[in-house]
Amino acid sequence: MRKSIGFPAIVFALVICCAAVTGGNSAARKSAANDPGAMKKLEASQWTVPGVGVAMRRIPAGAFTMGSPAGELGRKADEPRHKVTISKPFYMAIYETRQCEYYPLMIRKDFDLEAWGYQRGPLHEGAAWTYRSLMDGRRISGGSAYPKIARTDLNPMECVTWDKAMGYCQKITAAERAAGRLPEGYVYRLPTEAEWEYACRAGTATAYSFKGDYSNIGVLSAYMCLSKDGGYKAFATSPTPDNRQPNAWGLYDMHGNVFEWCLDWYGPYTTAAAKDPVGPKTGTERVARGGGALPFPPGSGSLEKLVHPHFRSAGRYRFPARTAHQINLGFRIVLAPEIEIPGAKKPNK
Repeated sequence: MRKSIGFPAIVFALVICCAAVTGGNSAARKSAANDPGAMKKLEASQWTVPGVGVAMRRIPAGAFTMGSPAGELGRKADEPRHKVTISKPFYMAIYETRQCEYYPLMIRKDFDLEAWGYQRGPLHEGAAWTYRSLMDGRRISGGSAYPKIARTDLNPMECVTWDKAMGYCQKITAAERAAGRLPEGYVYRLPTEAEWEYACRAGTATAYSFKGDYSNIGVLSAYMCLSKDGGYKAFATSPTPDNRQPNAWGLYDMHGNVFEWCLDWYGPYTTAAAKDPVGPKTGTERVARGGGALPFPPGSGSLEKLVHPHFRSAGRYRFPARTAHQINLGFRIVLAPEIEIPGAKKPNK
């Protein structure tokens, strides 16, 4: 039985496993995308974190209207509209953090990844709920019976606390700082709620960052982790990109697959115009964005009740930061200006 291997030895495999699907890029563009000099000047349109394989896109500075208008489908009372300015560009991962990007940094080095044969991960070891593939439409059971079923490496990481997500960012920050590749004043971290919505919208002002009939599950499933024949995928996340389409800024699964942790404490918006807002100074729950649902029956009623309130660009949700076993809660990282967030540990210097 092959044992878990250390981070340096797995770099090449991770880069192959987690290579971004960008479509039609020339060799010149790929080179520019991975030019540390251009990234440090915040000029590269794309960036792949060395050794970790996280593909990122540059999000330009700009302004937008955060929140939702009265009458928007699924609108909740905590979404008043207000003007927000994002004053500096940043990079955001094109995918939610995936298992192949998370385990080498965060799971203990002597854990035998290959020996675990169950579909559900060993949560006490920090593994995701959706840990191995399904077999013939059935859930894997009796782990030793199916020892060669592949792990769901391209599925998003979930069952992870806010602190664990922050710890992941801090490890990447420390490594990139040591390598001299960080732009001045920038770190890897979770996005603020405002950064997340700005990136999700990608210049749009509609309920979702794509056009179409939002009551049509076929339309939604082109961008969201939904079953085209009706209903959310039962107790399982989906690999990325899995034929889904990105938003206009090249970001996948901004609507669904898993909820994504944000930096902010959850609280009411200020309706005044804001520049680079970071949320309340105190709180009991952290914001999560993007949407993630348990199975539901097909039909517009289910969409109105279980999808639209959470999956829209303006949809807000929250969890206690210690939440560890939520099977539809993950995160996405950004390379963005370092900021002070109440209750957040500072990155290692």
